[in-house]
Amino acid sequence: MKKLTLLLLLFIAFFFGHSQSGYTPANETQQKEINQKITESSAQLKTLQCDFVQKKTISILSDEMISEGKMFFKQKDKLRWEYSKPYQYEFVINGDKVMVNSGTAKNILNANSSKMFRRISKIIISGIIGSEIFDSSTFTAKLYTGTKDFLVALTPKQKELKQMFNEIRIRFNKTDYTVNSVEIEELNGDKTLIEMKNKQINNELSDEIFIIRAN
Repeated sequence: MKKLTLLLLLFIAFFFGHSQSGYTPANETQQKEINQKITESSAQLKTLQCDFVQKKTISILSDEMISEGKMFFKQKDKLRWEYSKPYQYEFVINGDKVMVNSGTAKNILNANSSKMFRRISKIIISGIIGSEIFDSSTFTAKLYTGTKDFLVALTPKQKELKQMFNEIRIRFNKTDYTVNSVEIEELNGDKTLIEMKNKQINNELSDEIFIIRAN
């Protein structure tokens, strides 16, 4: 159980991680409008698929590690995140089941078996579609406006989350209020940027994409 928990925590640290430079703090009126628009957009989002580029920066190194792949999401609790370059790696959430497949090892766990599993699964999906990011019991949210997008900076409140990362930053498109990028800044200063490209919204997605099999 501890090993599976560690794998899931490592995925979050690997998955998520830009300063607020170029952004202006949103005033009270803007905050209410942004909150409402993001909530409405996430409620209308039934499916999402896109390509992604991940750039991970390690604080003690100067080089970036760049990965590419595809992401599939289907309301309300189905997510498939697959890396294709430079290696193959899969992460799938389907209801209360979570699978991490590195190609050489596959681990399947029940998210309901642990409060932490449920919380992590919720954070991952919320980070992808922007739902429930204003949950004041989990995060302190700060909103900023830029020329092309909105930035929501989330600081964890809960002890377990504070042990995982300093801040999650999510950028939303100003036109349709969908997520453009998700980042995380880890406790050791490492940062990861995930940029979503070629987004396809509310197209038909088969449940077959999200099936979790033991073999």
